[in-house]
Amino acid sequence: MMIDWKKGSLLLLFAGILMLSCATTRKATEPAPEAAKAPPSPLFDESFDPLTLNDEDIRFEEEKVPETGEPATTPATGKGPATRVEANRLINGFRVQLLATKDIETATLAKKEAEFTFAEDSVGIYIEFDSPYYKLRIGDCKTREEAERLRDIARTKGYPQAWIVRTKVWSNPNLPKTATENP
Repeated sequence: MMIDWKKGSLLLLFAGILMLSCATTRKATEPAPEAAKAPPSPLFDESFDPLTLNDEDIRFEEEKVPETGEPATTPATGKGPATRVEANRLINGFRVQLLATKDIETATLAKKEAEFTFAEDSVGIYIEFDSPYYKLRIGDCKTREEAERLRDIARTKGYPQAWIVRTKVWSNPNLPKTATENP
């Protein structure tokens, strides 16, 4: 079998290009000793060591309670008894899920309806996005029993498919004004 001269010349040209491309790489050279020891830059001072500082930790003064037995007043207004409010943080707990939808408009409309429905029950109402679903959930229950009571309330108020989900909840939830007002 003979190789025709066009194919042979292409093959020879390709082999030559391949050999030239591999042969043109340069060998790495080591830098000169003067270049390796550059003078320190005046812009950076690397002599600072934070462990050598002799500073004390920050200390806050404790709130002083009068010894008269009367409650302290609030610092901002100077009126009324001072109440210590727990920081609002996320903890493990339960919520009651009313709806899951892929449409944000449906979820927003359902949230407004739930705010009207649960206005007197003092529960927080949330839309949580868990791709691709928008989930309408109510409550900040710390125990399963609280969540079961809230689920029963939701079922009696027209949400027969309501179910309990384990999720992060607020330890000190900000409730709507109508829910926190005393009758």
